Amino acid sequence: MTSSTRRAPRTIGAAAAVLVGLGATALTAAPAQAAPGFAFDQRISGPDRDATAVAASRLLFPTDGTGADVVVVNGAATVDGLTASYLAGLVSAPVLYTSTAAVPAGTAAEITRLGAENVWIVGGTSQVPAAQERAWTDAGLTVERLAGADRYATAAAVALADTEGPPEQVFVANGERLADALAVGPVAWQRNFPILLTRAGDVPQVTAQALDELGSGDRVVVGGTAAVSDATYTALGADQRLAGADRQETAARVADDAIATENFDPQSVALVGGADAMAADALVAAPLAGSRGVPVLFTGGDGTLGASTTAYLTARKADLTGTGWIFGGPAAVPQATADAATAAVQ
Repeated sequence: MTSSTRRAPRTIGAAAAVLVGLGATALTAAPAQAAPGFAFDQRISGPDRDATAVAASRLLFPTDGTGADVVVVNGAATVDGLTASYLAGLVSAPVLYTSTAAVPAGTAAEITRLGAENVWIVGGTSQVPAAQERAWTDAGLTVERLAGADRYATAAAVALADTEGPPEQVFVANGERLADALAVGPVAWQRNFPILLTRAGDVPQVTAQALDELGSGDRVVVGGTAAVSDATYTALGADQRLAGADRQETAARVADDAIATENFDPQSVALVGGADAMAADALVAAPLAGSRGVPVLFTGGDGTLGASTTAYLTARKADLTGTGWIFGGPAAVPQATADAATAAVQ
């Protein structure tokens, strides 16, 4: 990646109040509950995951012809795209989906609408066929593929895409548990923090090599000891662990940390489905949520709001004066769950 495509980490801070979709109310005397009318009523979705990705992209770049870069992953194999949020942040891009059979019509139309000049593919040819790459090249787009022999090597390739010096921080999450890597996606997008993957009981060699090459001294493990053991934490040379009792609580810990240390906005929050089957919605949420400094929470795996997410919303309700976002349709986040989230902050 050339220095011309790399952007500096954004500073959110006071500027967050003027971003589209965020409340502009100053955090002075906090109310005892969320602002009157605060509700989880901003749903970004489509009839399928491909269309949800397009809907998120259209909000990220509402003006036609203003998105020079797009990141493309296989929508049915999001494990390859777990760390794509970092790459999308480097080039200020949305994440769009394709399939092995063909590029969905909506995805193709969105690439055209954006006026994209560069397509960044994450994943090997078994997931994003070479024929699609050739078609984009033949259409005059510049195409770069980042891929490795497995999910760990692909994550390493993405993490090493930027050669402009060590990042301030690196996230490391379990490569077999989707949720933890997805929880830090908005921060990775916003702050240019790469995400590497590990196994619970040992560090893949390719991950260790990537950490050495990155040279970052600030390594944050995401997930509890069942996801990344204490021995693995030590082997990684980690400095911090963000974890809870389950994926919902871990996401809440990530949200707290993003607000406390990365100037994420406490006035707004987004919900995504917490089941692995809904991982695609969480991945495409990262660019839009990251661009607005909005933390993402998971619903329960059974479709309910879940105790940990309910507790987070209840504890933070005095701050919530902005927007309640939902990524994914009612099958991912049922309306009853959205209503329960609204009730939790009242």
